[in-house]
Amino acid sequence: MNARILVIDDDDTVLAQIETTFSRSGYSIMNAKNGKTGLELALKEKPDLIVLEVSIPELDGFSVCKSLRSQGYTNPIIFLTKKISEIDAVIGLELGAQDYIRKPFQVNELLARVEVNLKKSREENAKKITVKDLEIDLEKRKVRHRGEIRELTQKEFQLLYALAKCPNKVFSRNELLTNVWGWAQYGQTRTVDIHIGYLRKKFEENPRRPTIFQTIRGVGYTLNTE
Repeated sequence: MNARILVIDDDDTVLAQIETTFSRSGYSIMNAKNGKTGLELALKEKPDLIVLEVSIPELDGFSVCKSLRSQGYTNPIIFLTKKISEIDAVIGLELGAQDYIRKPFQVNELLARVEVNLKKSREENAKKITVKDLEIDLEKRKVRHRGEIRELTQKEFQLLYALAKCPNKVFSRNELLTNVWGWAQYGQTRTVDIHIGYLRKKFEENPRRPTIFQTIRGVGYTLNTE
């Protein structure tokens, strides 16, 4: 699927230049001419990358970037701006942008920077699974729930990963024993029940009435996202 890029800039010439060049390269382009509209569009559409001017009406680019990061938007943001001071670049990067390009600019340079950042983002996302309020980092073996790190044992992590790879799929206890522990033996499925209980204590608001790690009576367990 072609990447979707949101450009937030009030300069019609810049918008037209980017849309023409990027469309030829197969990208889908969305535009917004002020920060308020751009922020709303970004949160609704969740584009693969955002190109953002700092000096835009209604809500400046720094505020847009800060708000996006605080609301969980993790895809790349590139500032493309006429604000040229070094301190502005530092502020932009500290707010969570991946790159900072000064105007006037060469559209082919912007295209190259976009492609580099999209490639890096895809590689990073391939190492992560996000399900509902859970973010599982496979490389670092870390799990965040609603932004907070949860400490898991090796088997708890492996069990969570097995369920999260196929959310809403119902796994039998024997399937989970095989996938996580490497064996399945009649009478040993209580091991799965115990570890599901551990996960519920760490992630459920009310472990006695789980909404995430649900039991499917007579079958097994599922990681529910509905």
